[in-house]
Amino acid sequence: MVSSIVNRLAAPLQYPLECLRRPVERFLAKRSGPFSGVIKLNNSLVYILPTRVGMIFTILLLVLLIGSINYTISLGFMLTFLLAGLGNVAMLMTWRNMAGLKLKGTGAKPVFAGQLAKFAIQLENETNDRRYAISLPQKFMPGEVIDVPVGEQVLLHFSCRTQNRGLFNPGRIRIETEFPVGLFVAWTWVDLDMQALVYPVPADKAGAIVPISSQSGEQPSEAEGLEDFAGLRKYQTGEPWQRISWKMAARTDQLFSKKFTGGQPELEWIDWFTLGETSAENRLSIMTRMILDAQQAGRMYGLRMPAIEIKPDNGAHHRHECLQALALYKDAGHAG
Repeated sequence: MVSSIVNRLAAPLQYPLECLRRPVERFLAKRSGPFSGVIKLNNSLVYILPTRVGMIFTILLLVLLIGSINYTISLGFMLTFLLAGLGNVAMLMTWRNMAGLKLKGTGAKPVFAGQLAKFAIQLENETNDRRYAISLPQKFMPGEVIDVPVGEQVLLHFSCRTQNRGLFNPGRIRIETEFPVGLFVAWTWVDLDMQALVYPVPADKAGAIVPISSQSGEQPSEAEGLEDFAGLRKYQTGEPWQRISWKMAARTDQLFSKKFTGGQPELEWIDWFTLGETSAENRLSIMTRMILDAQQAGRMYGLRMPAIEIKPDNGAHHRHECLQALALYKDAGHAG
C-alpha cells in the first residue's frame, strides 16, 4: 500500500529523470574503466542521489517549509529544519558507507553457452568503519546484500546469463547501498575486467569418432595399457576419475590411481574434417558433445581443427583444453 502511494507521487518525476538518464550514463561510462587489479572507490567514483522515498521526503520538507512561512508557525520551522538536518546526516552516512572500499574482480569458472556464469567481486575495507548493506541491482542473479567488517575482505557474488561461446565479460557492474534509512542511494559503476570462458552448447547427438588405428602410419608412441592391472600410483590432477582406487582412498584418506599394462588404450580423433555438417557452429556443437562423451567413457581422444591439433589424452585438464579450443574458434565461416 505504501509503495503504491510512493510510486504515484513520484510518477510526475519519471519523465525528466528519464531524459537525464542517457547523458548521465555516458558521463559515468567514461570514468568506469575497465580497471585491472584492485580499484579504490575514491570521491570521483562514488555517486549519490535520492531514492523515490528520498524525493517524497524532499517534497514533504518543501510543503512543511511553505506552510510554516505562510502561517508563521515557529514549531513548523523547527520541524522542517530538524528533518532537513537529519536528511543531510543520512546523505553523508550513505556516501561514506561506500567511499573508500577497495574492489577487485575475480574470474568465473567455464560454463556452456546459455548457462549462468558466476562471478565474485572482492570488497576490502581498510577503514575503521564497518560497511553495511552493500548490494547489487536486481538485474543480476542472484542479488546479494553483504556487510564488510573492519579490516576484512568479503566476496559479493552475482550471476549473468551467457548467450554465445567465447569470452564473456559482464561489463560495467553497479554496486550500491541505501544504508542507513533508504533516503539516498550511493553507488559506483565500474568495469572490473572480468571474463568467463563459455563453451559451445553440446549437441544432442555425437558425430562419428575416428580411431587412430584406422589411419595409416598413426600409432601412439607411448601409452599405458588397459589390460593388466600393474599397481597403484599417487593420483595426478586431471587423471580420469574412473581410474581412482576408492578402496585405497577409504583406507588411507589419500587418492591413488590404478596403473595398467599390456595392450594399447583406445585412441580416437575428434576430427573437424570428418563431420558432414556445413555450419561451423553445428560442428562445434557436435564436437563438444563428442568430447563430453569420450571424457565420461574414459577414452583417450584427440582434437583436430583448422590450424589446431591436440594430441590424444584424457582427464579434466585435457577436456578443458579441447573445449577451450572450440570456444575460442574464430573462423566461423570455414566450411572445411
